[in-house]
Amino acid sequence: MPYKRKTIYDLASELNVSIAAISRAFDPNSKLSKEKRELILATAKKYGYQPNKMASRLSMNDIKIGVLNFSYLKIFYSEIIDGVNDAYNDLKDYKIDYVLHNLQRGENTKEEALHVLDTFLVQKYDGVIIIGIYEDWVIDKVNELIDNGIKVVTVQHDLIKSHRTFSYLSNYDVIGEMAAQLCSMLLHGVANRKTVMFTGNKVSPIHQQLIEAFCKGAKKYNFEIVEIYDTRDDPAVATEAVAKAFRDHPDIAAIYASSANSLPLCKYLETIDNGKQIAFVASDVFPELHPYIESGYIDATIYQEPYKMGYGAFDKLFHMLAGGEMLAGSFMSTPRVVMAANLKDYK
Repeated sequence: MPYKRKTIYDLASELNVSIAAISRAFDPNSKLSKEKRELILATAKKYGYQPNKMASRLSMNDIKIGVLNFSYLKIFYSEIIDGVNDAYNDLKDYKIDYVLHNLQRGENTKEEALHVLDTFLVQKYDGVIIIGIYEDWVIDKVNELIDNGIKVVTVQHDLIKSHRTFSYLSNYDVIGEMAAQLCSMLLHGVANRKTVMFTGNKVSPIHQQLIEAFCKGAKKYNFEIVEIYDTRDDPAVATEAVAKAFRDHPDIAAIYASSANSLPLCKYLETIDNGKQIAFVASDVFPELHPYIESGYIDATIYQEPYKMGYGAFDKLFHMLAGGEMLAGSFMSTPRVVMAANLKDYK
């Protein structure tokens, strides 16, 4: 006769205890007498019973997760938020109280962002996800949340000076070298290898990292970076910067844009005779960029998988809060090269 695995109901009936007592026995922090806990665990071991942590969530209090997005470029950060929202929708049956606050840099202030985090603190959220903030002014607040037992996850930026629980990033060192190798390949056999780089906001640690990696790659692959322009994640600034770049260096052979703020560069290339002859490596994939990839103004773009960052951050945070496992350090998405040939896979 085949062996039938014991359920939580079988254990509760055999031991004459409640189902809740069975669940609490597997939580070392729960209130249960030592004798009862040992009896339940011994019986569970005897029958090979393992609690279904996700199912046990249904009898517990809601997990409260708050998300603060304080960012510049909606075309990039909207994908992170899509990932967060989809992770919530996949998990919402497991009793999650979830709230999202979207703030726009330039329209909202850092004081408003800190107020959102204060709200999460006062309302005793279990976990908080912070997207788009890299400055030191948030560190004390992050540490205050942590000191009050709230898990804090950072997405895209890693607040390494803080006590954040874990971060979800893309691999910026790899992205910078990938961009350099792509530029070198596109310039293969060309005498003029003069390249300019357009960054997002240079004060961001991400863009500092991308600059360093790209410059290191330029030396490795033997081409010259004649200048680096800061677009400050502002399309108007990028429009001025690209015009200045071609005034300063009319013989530009290649461009690398390390942020999603690349549409002004594309529009400028449309206005000059040799726009399609200039090698162009961009960042990210979004609908407004598709025509420029398909028409050849952009040779390749490096996709950072922002959706995966958002989904992964929410999913891992929930499972940590629900299952009690501890996560630390950084998780990374995998950067991918997208060209006209495989663009359809990313639409």
